[in-house]
Amino acid sequence: MKLRKAIPICTIVFLLISIKAGAWDEDVIERFGPPGSRDGEFATMAPCVGADFSYMLGDLWFPQIYTIGICMYTGFYPGSSGNEQVFQAGPWAGGYVVGGEGGEPYTAIGTFDQLDFLMYDSVCSGFNVAQPGNSSMDLESTFDTGYSPQDLGMKVTLRYMMWEDPRLDDFILIRADLEFTKSVQHFWWGWMSDCDMGNNDLPDYYYDDLVGYDETRGVAYMYDDDGDPADESDKNSKLLSPTHIGQMLLSGPPPGGSITETPVTGVSWETVTWWDWNNDVTSGASAYDRLSQGTVKAPPDIPFDYRMMTAIGPYDVEAGDQTTFYFAMVFGEGLDASFWSRRARAGAEVSTLGSMMEHVDNLKTFFSNGFVMDDFAPNAPTLDEPLLTGREVALEWSSTSEEDDDFAGYRLYNSLVSSTGPWQLIRDFEGRPFVNSAADTVRIGFPSFYLVTAYDAAGNESTRGSAYTKTLDGVYATPLPSDFDGDCAGHCEEMCQECPDCFDECMRNCMEQAIAGALDGIIVSPNPYRGSADWERLDYEGRISFYNLPKRCTVYIYSMTGELVDVVYHNVSGDETPDPGGSETGGERWDMLTSNNQSIASGIYIYRVASREYGEKIGKFAVIKGER
Repeated sequence: MKLRKAIPICTIVFLLISIKAGAWDEDVIERFGPPGSRDGEFATMAPCVGADFSYMLGDLWFPQIYTIGICMYTGFYPGSSGNEQVFQAGPWAGGYVVGGEGGEPYTAIGTFDQLDFLMYDSVCSGFNVAQPGNSSMDLESTFDTGYSPQDLGMKVTLRYMMWEDPRLDDFILIRADLEFTKSVQHFWWGWMSDCDMGNNDLPDYYYDDLVGYDETRGVAYMYDDDGDPADESDKNSKLLSPTHIGQMLLSGPPPGGSITETPVTGVSWETVTWWDWNNDVTSGASAYDRLSQGTVKAPPDIPFDYRMMTAIGPYDVEAGDQTTFYFAMVFGEGLDASFWSRRARAGAEVSTLGSMMEHVDNLKTFFSNGFVMDDFAPNAPTLDEPLLTGREVALEWSSTSEEDDDFAGYRLYNSLVSSTGPWQLIRDFEGRPFVNSAADTVRIGFPSFYLVTAYDAAGNESTRGSAYTKTLDGVYATPLPSDFDGDCAGHCEEMCQECPDCFDECMRNCMEQAIAGALDGIIVSPNPYRGSADWERLDYEGRISFYNLPKRCTVYIYSMTGELVDVVYHNVSGDETPDPGGSETGGERWDMLTSNNQSIASGIYIYRVASREYGEKIGKFAVIKGER
């Protein structure tokens, strides 16, 4: 079992950091004691300002960047899939401090699994909102190593940048500004990631990861072993997680000399290494050994739970030196075009997010152009909570980009599968006056997810990945109950307006017909239920629904051998969620668990709906579970 430390973090889905200026991080205090008196420049550092921000932009979500800004914690790709592809990622640094004790290297580690020694100590908690900002998310955090028992004499400002444009929403760009108060020999700077790739609903999903390195582009990456079909000719090959995550260095001073040399774009990581969780570092010296290897370690051939670290060095540092590194974590579906060409030959669906190498090339071009793009896509609109009445859903949205001269309109998409798609365009609202609302009819038995994008005259379309552009929980129809008394009364009142004496006879005839066909309209959906290893967690939320039920009834579910599997109660004794105030919806969901709380197997099942007023109906449905 993988052991992980419990770290106090913000668990709100939309990360809302709002910490008083100058507040010290409680975890730092708990581990290293309260701040004491200090000398030198670092003692006068400005406190961080609390930031209230959402990091759920485009296809990549980091809802929990750790509050002291040292490292990134919990990265989802694609965002609304619920699959956490990054457990943690943060900086590593080390070198020989001139005049240091014992001649041993000093190290500074910014990832949680290594907190038992020499972590970075934050001067404050929270983030500064970087100004001026040049991206959709532009935040920075400043901290230093001043409280470490072996102080490296380094202050670090990490600046995190993300963009909403769909051509740029698959990476997080990081700028690291380093300042030194001590002289350091053989200094190395690095970044370590613990990427637990895969479908998080599977047990021990992080035990089948692999590490790779693309020498041409200088990108080290991790991926799920199941991402590559084991047999290209086998159409049954399953893809649990196509996600690949890479670490690339964009610019830094050339290694081997002074750290104050002008940063250039031609540098690459000098160290590319990995290890499994059974072999975490145990001392500052062992951490420095991994940082300073200066070689590319051969990729593993056995899937397991790995950490990946990339580093550059060595550098000579003098007290007062400053430098800047730009690097990034890049995400994608599959490694490159060849990955998807193999899958196409195996009969699998193609990528919808784009490959990691495609996004690497986009980032390199964007970086070399100084973060300038000829024509950015409009800002993603905000989709309000859908309003549902029966089967009709009302949608409303807005966008700040409507004021742009080239703004052209909105597009409305629908999915009957999940909040990550696949998406079907159902409306295109082009031209002025801009349309900011629409209505749609929800299908009985299927969840409906909606997505709104904005586009400009050049055809640039906003991202589909933001949490604000889509519904994240399926919208279900609320069918009218089988209220035969009310139906017949209304019918007979209309029919007998000129003949009050016939009302009673009309009611008798109507009720006889209604009772005779009361149970004919019952629908079981989806039927068959088809699970999928890719998205069964989202597929209909793992439930089968019974629609058009009488107001009060009991649904008995049997196996084909006649064994009672479970009982579902609808507005009768045993119903834990009866419809309030008589506003019955005529529907109930079954969680596909037996009465003993065990998951059912694939097969044919019999259901019997029993109603005291209307009798019984017997039917059947099929369940096809996804392969795991």
